[in-house]
Amino acid sequence: MSDEDKPNLLRVIVNCAEKAANIARTCRSNEQLLALLVQEKSGAEANERFEHDFKTLADVLIQETIKHEVGALFPAMQDAILGEESPSFTNQLGESVTIAVGESVEETCACLEAVLSGHEGAALALAGEVHRVVNFESDKLGEIPELPEELDFANLGIWIDPIDATAEYISGDTIFTDFPGITSMGLDCVTVLIGVYERDTGVPVLGVVAQPFGSKLEENTYNSCMFWGVCLPSLQAHNCEFEARDENRRLGIFSSSEQSEILQRFLDLGYEFAFSAGAGHKALKVITHEVAVYVLSKGSTFMWDTCAPQAILRALGGDILDYKASVEEQKAVPIKYLSEDSDSDPEWKRNAGGLIAVRNVNIVEELIAKLGEQ
Repeated sequence: MSDEDKPNLLRVIVNCAEKAANIARTCRSNEQLLALLVQEKSGAEANERFEHDFKTLADVLIQETIKHEVGALFPAMQDAILGEESPSFTNQLGESVTIAVGESVEETCACLEAVLSGHEGAALALAGEVHRVVNFESDKLGEIPELPEELDFANLGIWIDPIDATAEYISGDTIFTDFPGITSMGLDCVTVLIGVYERDTGVPVLGVVAQPFGSKLEENTYNSCMFWGVCLPSLQAHNCEFEARDENRRLGIFSSSEQSEILQRFLDLGYEFAFSAGAGHKALKVITHEVAVYVLSKGSTFMWDTCAPQAILRALGGDILDYKASVEEQKAVPIKYLSEDSDSDPEWKRNAGGLIAVRNVNIVEELIAKLGEQ
């Protein structure tokens, strides 16, 4: 494929995010299928912060679908498309199956049938979504910009979180906060995160965050909400022009497990608190200007959680910072996506220093000064 014929990477990722949302909705709309798909993560795949962390076939299938589609169109990126999930899955007979997207619906369906232990209808429905041609359109999507011709695809990598807030995806129970539009639990917290970064610098340059259940049309029927941003030296663009919730109120969003002493320091600065599930969802609330800051002092997020929203925030003039490094050095230290320690450090994918996500970097100095007080 010549450079002239190469499709727009941003448009491809937007369509992949919508395909991911379609798969997530297909799995979620059938309780029997959902129950069949849920598996609990174990060992190295488990996030220690949660009592229960889940892996679903939807997670793995979405991830492998995105890798297949982007890798086919951009072969120079193929070896650097990374995700949260391992592609292996154990079916109800105890057989280990590696999820792979075939060249046809029939090939993919045969693979899924091995996982679903003979549930042919479910396997066919999912395979159909994998191979469906998707072209996402919405009046809120905005105009997808042409990317610079000099973009070096061989220097780009991707981090995928196929379904962020998997526990919320499975339970579906919605609980609202005291702030309209911000839920603490439920399907609204579920996001698909696809972030593109430069392999040599580790800087995120393009991100898409999709909410598969962002717009409820009727019972069990949803449309996606789609957010994107590009931050390259020669191009900054996004579809995230939002008015602040209230310029006179300071609101931060946190995990319910955040340390009380951290919350007290925000209280001292005049912040109110919202508590919510899903790292992607909390970062999205910063993107949409509903909160000023998302802070997590623990190292319980990973590169796949932050790459996409960080790219969007950078396009907006914000960023996602390493909490520990920024407080210790008393300057903004952005999170970067480098794999140089991948052979020696099994934790290289973890954002070990925590994070501070802001839409306006001008508030960082005050925050890190307060957080650094002894």
